[in-house]
Amino acid sequence: MNLTAEQKLVEDMVRKFTKTDLQPIASELDKTASFPHNVIKKLSDLGFMGIMVPETYIGAALDALSYSIIIEELSKSLASIGLILAAHNGLVVHSILKYGNEKQKTNLLPRLSSGEAIGAFCLTEEHSGYDFTKIETKAEKLNNDYILHGEKHFVVNAETAALFIVFARIGDSLSAFLIEKGTDGLEVSNREEVLGMRASGICNLRLNGVKVGVENVLGNEGDGLRIAEEAISFANLGIASLAVGICQASFDDSLRYSKERHQFGHPICDFQLVQEMLVKMKIGVTQSRLLVRNTASKYDTGDDTQLDIAMAKLCATNSAMQSAIKAIQVHGGYGYTKDYPVERYFRDAKVSQVWGGTSIDHKLKIAQKLLD
Repeated sequence: MNLTAEQKLVEDMVRKFTKTDLQPIASELDKTASFPHNVIKKLSDLGFMGIMVPETYIGAALDALSYSIIIEELSKSLASIGLILAAHNGLVVHSILKYGNEKQKTNLLPRLSSGEAIGAFCLTEEHSGYDFTKIETKAEKLNNDYILHGEKHFVVNAETAALFIVFARIGDSLSAFLIEKGTDGLEVSNREEVLGMRASGICNLRLNGVKVGVENVLGNEGDGLRIAEEAISFANLGIASLAVGICQASFDDSLRYSKERHQFGHPICDFQLVQEMLVKMKIGVTQSRLLVRNTASKYDTGDDTQLDIAMAKLCATNSAMQSAIKAIQVHGGYGYTKDYPVERYFRDAKVSQVWGGTSIDHKLKIAQKLLD
């Protein structure tokens, strides 16, 4: 796919950044599960915390294809960074752009775009997963305020977020609330010990009588289900892009290693079974990137892309998982150690198949779309 001059400039900018500022510390960030504050600060300076935000609100005013390119390139080095940006831009910023009133946009988007505030999207609960009808967090209206009680699980960016979009049930309908860090009754628990995406600040959230005003409702009361579904769909374009990054990194590392590693007097790339794995990895990353970028371009034209995003996410995350498995195989015993990053690709790829809806969920969604 041909990129515009601006998109190529963005791609080059991210590649230079990852080489100098991210690759050298990626392994340590994953090992210590440390939220990358310094990296995010530098990404904010590049405008990547408000990728698609209009300049009016101090954003970069880029398109969805640039959003995809940025997340893919960052995720080649560390997928946790891609997840942080997908959650911040794809869930929080996207929702405020689409459903926020002018006062909310003016107050919040410049802070989010500049990196002054990082956003977290609080939807998943212990018993609900992506079955939003099972959400138990409740909001009770009292005069011009709402009182929220409940818990949220696996919240990306929660460790350091300054703004939370929290979904709660009012009667039979779901609503979304904008809640600032430090609000009485809002408690972020200790960081979750997760398998992959370890540097993305994943925590749980408790709401113990959190009181917010009617001005904190995002959209209208009862809009929560629509906001959640649209945000997750768009954020999954970011997850698909992230998966392409993992897929590309798995291939690049395997190709390089297969030329350096010798067995029986030959580099292992001379062996046909190794060549077969490299070929399958190359095909996987190529077809996934084409599908993801075509979907992003289609989104930029204003077309309905829910089916396209579901297909791109399913294809790219499955390709990332298979490529990571093959990368470990190519690296042999070393692939199973932390001396090489391929074991991290494996762990992060698995998370990409779960976050934003599992592969099974996406197969069902695609089937339903086809049968409608």
